[in-house]
Amino acid sequence: MSVLPRVTVLTRERISREFDDLGPDACMTEIKADLRQHNPELLDMAMRWAGRGAEASGLMTGFGMFYRLLVAEADAPMGSSALNPLPRVSIDVRDAIVKYIDHTDSETFTRQAIENLEVVNPELLQMAHGHALRRLDYGRTMQGFALLCSRAN
Repeated sequence: MSVLPRVTVLTRERISREFDDLGPDACMTEIKADLRQHNPELLDMAMRWAGRGAEASGLMTGFGMFYRLLVAEADAPMGSSALNPLPRVSIDVRDAIVKYIDHTDSETFTRQAIENLEVVNPELLQMAHGHALRRLDYGRTMQGFALLCSRAN
């Protein structure tokens, strides 16, 4: 079972329009500010995963959209002082995730997260899959989405 909110088709379409209307840069500025306030360890994990290469911006945009879908579905206004409904990643949880990935391997970790998404959150998986198809490294892109899912499972 996952504590992540289940994303609906309507939410996925609404957030896609949000990114189209406002632009990815504006959306990412707001998302990063929200993550810095409510989930800095998750932002740290995402930034390390995305790296600094040519794909970094696109990877972070996909990660940001994924995060925005979850926040929107949980009905939590970004930047609000209300308790964020998504679980906060602690340093201990981040270290446990890294240890688990090191113990198994990144491919197994990613595959397990994708299998879980397929069952419990297919709209979220569809967004992740669609974004990953447009990236140079499908597997690495999906691994970033798996990081976000793993913190709550």
